[in-house]
Amino acid sequence: MTVVLARVDQRLVHGVIVNAWYQYLQVNRFMVIDDEVSKNENMKTSMRIVKPAGTGMSIIDTEKALNNFKAGKYDNQRVLVLVKEPETIVKMLEAGIEIPKVNLGIIFKSDDRTQITKFIALNEKEKADLNKIHEYGVPIKLQFVPNDPEKDYFDKKGE
Repeated sequence: MTVVLARVDQRLVHGVIVNAWYQYLQVNRFMVIDDEVSKNENMKTSMRIVKPAGTGMSIIDTEKALNNFKAGKYDNQRVLVLVKEPETIVKMLEAGIEIPKVNLGIIFKSDDRTQITKFIALNEKEKADLNKIHEYGVPIKLQFVPNDPEKDYFDKKGE
């Protein structure tokens, strides 16, 4: 399996990712897919500094990620995909990339977002994108760290 988990987390690579999720999932590649961050050398450098030694990291735009997956570039790796928006995962699924599970991490509250849990606020577009992901049969889970109980997004929304 290539992608072991896709996580929507606006902080992308941070302490919880490199300390908790990395060990739990036994990944050997972090893949940040974000069109803006892929062009920001300061952001890329700060994320690369915190990755565990011996672990690969790709910080690339959506188009390159889709092309790399389709070309089989990561076929022999265990990849943790990190994105800021559910829309990126929809694009991956539409391109035929298999994603076994989506995890919602941190999505910050803003004027157009409604708080649905302590760590997650969503706007209407993000909710629609999560529905599209669900239509592909991909489970969407709420779990900040691996030790937390895993909850289904569709059981929690609106609470």
